[in-house]
Amino acid sequence: MMYPLKKCLSLLTVIVALYILPASSIYAADQCTSFTGNGINNWYPFSYRNAEGELTGIVVDGAHEAVKRIGLTIEIEPDKPWKRIMYDLEQGKVDMVLGAYWNSERAEKYHYSEQLGTDELRVFVKEDKQFSLNSNEDLIGRSGMRILGGSLGDEFDNFAKKHLNFIEVPKSDTIVLMLQNDRADYGVLGYVEGLLHVQGLNLKGKIVPLALPILSNSMHVLINKKAYCADKVKAMNTAIVEMQNDGTLDKIIAHHLSQISKRPQ
Repeated sequence: MMYPLKKCLSLLTVIVALYILPASSIYAADQCTSFTGNGINNWYPFSYRNAEGELTGIVVDGAHEAVKRIGLTIEIEPDKPWKRIMYDLEQGKVDMVLGAYWNSERAEKYHYSEQLGTDELRVFVKEDKQFSLNSNEDLIGRSGMRILGGSLGDEFDNFAKKHLNFIEVPKSDTIVLMLQNDRADYGVLGYVEGLLHVQGLNLKGKIVPLALPILSNSMHVLINKKAYCADKVKAMNTAIVEMQNDGTLDKIIAHHLSQISKRPQ
């Protein structure tokens, strides 16, 4: 007589679980097959769109390989401006942003991947307006430009809020054009990214980077903590560490640097 009672109790347990547990806890395993992701279209060599409009780059390809190793995929969203991409992440409309620096405010809101590269940042200026740059203090009193909605890391961001005068510009190549048109004294760009924009805009020799980098920032993926696959971030990070150790990440970096060097001069 106990057997039917046990069956009833088991069924009751399942029913109670369906009502008590959050839907995300019940269905996450079934729904976690892929992340959605996006990245800025011209952040060379970390995140950029190729001639076919496909998002690629060191961070993008590194993230693809890492999630592949844990049995998942990344579905790339259509091209959008950086600020809109970050808005989509905040609103849960996209799971990942493929390429971002670390800062404490973001770390409270999102998961961070392990490091997928290092970006050296330089101050770009008009050739006839170069100045001595030995520390961030040398930027005080000059007008600068940076990407709209971007962060350059806690230390520089805090210094900039207190001491620097920045114009925020939607696109990094626009910074180069605005320098040429004397809209500001300098612009902060990734070294490779900036050189490619200068080359692409036929401004080689007219817009130049100052000799010393002002920052060297690690590159990461940002992940929404409420994404269906958010519980896979630990496994993804383990895969990234394996890629660092087995040489896979070095090969990805070398590939994109070689692709950049082959671009027409």
